[in-house]
Amino acid sequence: MKNLLHLTFILSIVIVFGLNTFGQQQFGIKVSGGLSQITNSMKSSNYNITPSFVPSGLGGLYCNLSLGKNISFGTELIFSQIEGKEELVVERIMMEGNNLGHFTGITYRHISYLSLPVYFGYTIKRLTINGGFQISYALASSGRKKENLTFYGFPRDETNSSNVKIDDIYIKKFDFGPRAGIVYHLTDRLAVEGTYYYGIHNIQNEDPEYGEWKVQQMTLGIRYSLWSKEAAQ
Repeated sequence: MKNLLHLTFILSIVIVFGLNTFGQQQFGIKVSGGLSQITNSMKSSNYNITPSFVPSGLGGLYCNLSLGKNISFGTELIFSQIEGKEELVVERIMMEGNNLGHFTGITYRHISYLSLPVYFGYTIKRLTINGGFQISYALASSGRKKENLTFYGFPRDETNSSNVKIDDIYIKKFDFGPRAGIVYHLTDRLAVEGTYYYGIHNIQNEDPEYGEWKVQQMTLGIRYSLWSKEAAQ
């Protein structure tokens, strides 16, 4: 994985800064907000796990290089905040055939990534459609668990609650997967952008019994060109 990250970074630098004979070069900043989700493949007939999309965002730098009339190459260096939320419900806590109670828990996960997307784009008038892949390195992670355990009893039920902060959620440092985007150019400098990323790597690094965790993120934002020029002929 580290070798792939190094190769992707070097390839991006070579293409963007080395191919000065091609078209227009553009460098700028971007910021986006949207939704993210960390899926969990763990399943059982005794409980249900329901992941949810929650607000997230990203921001950073981008660089585009025109390779022809309609074709372009792009790369970015972005900071992305991935948020995840999942609800775990155990309908029946059984012992010796008796239903003793039920359990509900909500887990929040936060991951800060430094990401390097690379992609090719095709432009039709003001609209650019691009696709490629993204490699990310986790800078930090944290989480929180809120749990309620209810026991059925007489004369009344009893509920125990907890709210625990998690300083490290023990994920793998690297993530990667396909990335697609649409850019609509409002002016020569300002554009609206939508992106979708799907991580195909299992980032869960604790126990295989906990299932596979995978990242998804969709965003909508703006990008602004700080500098552009025509390549030297």
